[in-house]
Amino acid sequence: MNPFKKKNHYELLELSPDASSIEIRRAYKNAFELYKDESIASYSFFSPEERKEIISHLEEAYLTLINPESRAEYDKKLIENGTVVEGTQYRQKAKDPISIYDIRKTHSDMLGPRKRPEVLKVLASQNLLIQEIMTKDTMTGADLHAIRTELGISLEKIADETNIRLAVLRAIEEDNFDILPPMVYLKGFLKSYARYLQVDEHIIINGYIKRIAK
Repeated sequence: MNPFKKKNHYELLELSPDASSIEIRRAYKNAFELYKDESIASYSFFSPEERKEIISHLEEAYLTLINPESRAEYDKKLIENGTVVEGTQYRQKAKDPISIYDIRKTHSDMLGPRKRPEVLKVLASQNLLIQEIMTKDTMTGADLHAIRTELGISLEKIADETNIRLAVLRAIEEDNFDILPPMVYLKGFLKSYARYLQVDEHIIINGYIKRIAK
């Protein structure tokens, strides 16, 4: 049995319940680097399938904790089952920015709150990691994954909003070239992916195609 399944989100990311959003981002980035396919540190201990499952758990933890609303709901459950003591969880300060998440509920909101395109565009333009990635000549699936998670968007959310099959999106982010669709369709999927995240579609498409050609 995978021991990661028994851990709560804070334990997975090795965080305390009062961790700040900065600490959550840092912990997720460090954990992802440890278990991604290129990582030598975990290569000998886990199979590719096990690493994918671990990364999936880590991403679920990150996306839950980085969103103020879903984190509050998750903390409530932990308090109710006695995992976390009331009062020890993180409390957003009054001076913190008001949540940017859209409060209107739609079918796709069941997969997480929808961020407005203009908000995503601002977040992407102000995020140093994303801006660094967007300067690359070649774009990897891991780069796309990093952009998406920095913006706090789940892969399921993109699949639901763009009507691109989840398996295809996963293949793109995992550089699984053997099961990718024909180039004409792939370019369209990359365009939809980039447009949803509000980043330059031409950089994403050209960079990823160069990655495939190598």
